[in-house]
Amino acid sequence: MAVWLGLLVVSLAGIHPAFGGGVTGRVVDHKGNAVEQAVVFVHTAPPDVPLPPTPDVAVMDQVNKNFVPEVLPIAVGTAVSFPNHDQVHHHVYSFSKAKTFEIPLYKGEAGEPIVFNKVGVVKVGCNIHDWMLGIILVVPTPFFTMTDAAGQYTLRDLPPGDYTLASWHRRSRTKVDKTLQQHRIESGTIQADFTLKLRRGRSRPASNSARYD
Repeated sequence: MAVWLGLLVVSLAGIHPAFGGGVTGRVVDHKGNAVEQAVVFVHTAPPDVPLPPTPDVAVMDQVNKNFVPEVLPIAVGTAVSFPNHDQVHHHVYSFSKAKTFEIPLYKGEAGEPIVFNKVGVVKVGCNIHDWMLGIILVVPTPFFTMTDAAGQYTLRDLPPGDYTLASWHRRSRTKVDKTLQQHRIESGTIQADFTLKLRRGRSRPASNSARYD
């Protein structure tokens, strides 16, 4: 019995490795202002780190003639569905290098989810309502998060090891490879802040124009 219990403990330890710590920090622009909805992610993880499972399907919805959420970070290999909860048809597409696809005019569900198997930025539009713009950021690992209104973020439950962190924002003029930071994660929480140069935001056309329906 003692031997069996010992084997069980070893087996469970292999299934549930001890997690190390986390990373917290803030993303600001070059003037020190908080950057909301910046994505902070693990660009490179230790090779022996067990990766958490990706969700079966992520969702980019269509509500009030807008993509919801406007920015959707996902891990490479994740499938995304594009339900249409508006009362009008949408025609969703992307010509981005990281993923090219098209979902012709439809309401309700959009059929089979689309798998995003290449890292990069995927800009999603609607061929009927040209102000609609969604962005899917496909990152290399399942460790990612987004900043809040104060520019704050937290990455939790990172196994011990050496990590490379990165940051991205839809209006950033700073390339991802210029944001890379290397950190050693052990127990507890470390601090990692990012500064991004942002382009000026653009206003959008009104989304209630009936001529696009």
